[in-house]
Amino acid sequence: MPSKPPFPWRGWIAAAIVVGILFWSARGTGASVGAFVEGIPEMGAYFRKLVPSQEKPWPYRYLPEIQERLVETIKIALAATVVGSLFSLPFVLVGTRTLAPGRLVYNLWRGFLNLLRTIPDLVLASLLAAAFGLGPLPGLLALIFFTFGVVAKLLSDTVETVDPGPMEAITAAGGTRLHRAVFATLPQVAPDYVAYTLYAFEINVRVAAVLGLVGAGGIGQILYRDINFFRYGHVGLIIAVTFAVVFLIDSVSTWLRSKLV
Repeated sequence: MPSKPPFPWRGWIAAAIVVGILFWSARGTGASVGAFVEGIPEMGAYFRKLVPSQEKPWPYRYLPEIQERLVETIKIALAATVVGSLFSLPFVLVGTRTLAPGRLVYNLWRGFLNLLRTIPDLVLASLLAAAFGLGPLPGLLALIFFTFGVVAKLLSDTVETVDPGPMEAITAAGGTRLHRAVFATLPQVAPDYVAYTLYAFEINVRVAAVLGLVGAGGIGQILYRDINFFRYGHVGLIIAVTFAVVFLIDSVSTWLRSKLV
């Protein structure tokens, strides 16, 4: 007769801890199902205000300005993605555990990446806007830092898991650290590098739209203006057009990444 499996007490304890943390968090934040249900009619009323046809004159003549700002947002995201991902590549190839010249360099590189990724995008964009003024430049610089951190982190983790065989062969043949990086590591991680860059571009398009709220250019800047002036029809049109464009970009990028990895 087979023995009875032991009671999974560890799983039940972990589940109880998670539930307890959930209730503690809900109580601390004032989350309430009743308040959510009571607020549904207000949410519905606000969403009805966002329908462009509810505003007279119709805001569709506003489309050219939306198009101009949306193109600016895409340009910011594209330029930041290209510059940030290109800058990340040489640092990754010499700052990972398998290629770093020493433990100190590796620890400094990892610490710098962790520090860079802890700075919120809006905080960084606000600081840059204060330094360089309002416009696309602060948003571009903020996204370059963001892209650098994201791509460098993902690619560093990938480099440390590649097949060490080619690097050992190059080392045995008298190759340098640069030879190992360029001829053994880079060919193995190139598809992942392109995929991470496309992924960063997806995020940058969405983040670039939000950075306009702090004066960093793009579609977010006129969205913030229209919210302040209670132009709900304009706000609804901006959201609808932005959603359509971001959805299209995400779909194409996801398809391309599926072909690469």
